[in-house]
Amino acid sequence: MSFDLPIPALETERLILRQPQERDLEGLIAFWGSERAQFIGGPLSRLDTWRKLTSMIGQWVIKGYGFYMLEEKTTGTVVGGTGIVEAEGWSEPELGWNLYEAAEGKGYAFEAAQKVREHAAATWGITAPISHIDAGNTRSIALAERLGARFERDGDISGHPVRIYRHAKWGVS
Repeated sequence: MSFDLPIPALETERLILRQPQERDLEGLIAFWGSERAQFIGGPLSRLDTWRKLTSMIGQWVIKGYGFYMLEEKTTGTVVGGTGIVEAEGWSEPELGWNLYEAAEGKGYAFEAAQKVREHAAATWGITAPISHIDAGNTRSIALAERLGARFERDGDISGHPVRIYRHAKWGVS
């Protein structure tokens, strides 16, 4: 089943960033059920991954922004996700990302996160988001720094310690 929300599709040179849909479930189950999700609350069960998908969709409805699925333009293959998320109790919006294993090392997360950051500043007024990153997630820290983010402070997400990186202001003169 498909649905239409006013979620703007975005494009980069190699990717289409689109709304999450029920057809994404099996790929999400593979990602969230694996050790790749260990730094962001996983591994998750099939049911908890279903809840994650419905939460992703629900955030778009409640906040007007959220997480995109990343599709390769040439193949239509979903390779991960990125977007602006803000859960109950968080102090401010976060720029987050994840990649499926086959997509790692191709620059997709950098390309997509740059596009989302630009769109978030221009459309939603989110000009300097944060990223919550587990201290052991060195690849994610490296990506945040490549995007221009700098360590700001230590924090906590539901009892899990994280490092908070602040992205440089975007689209503000």
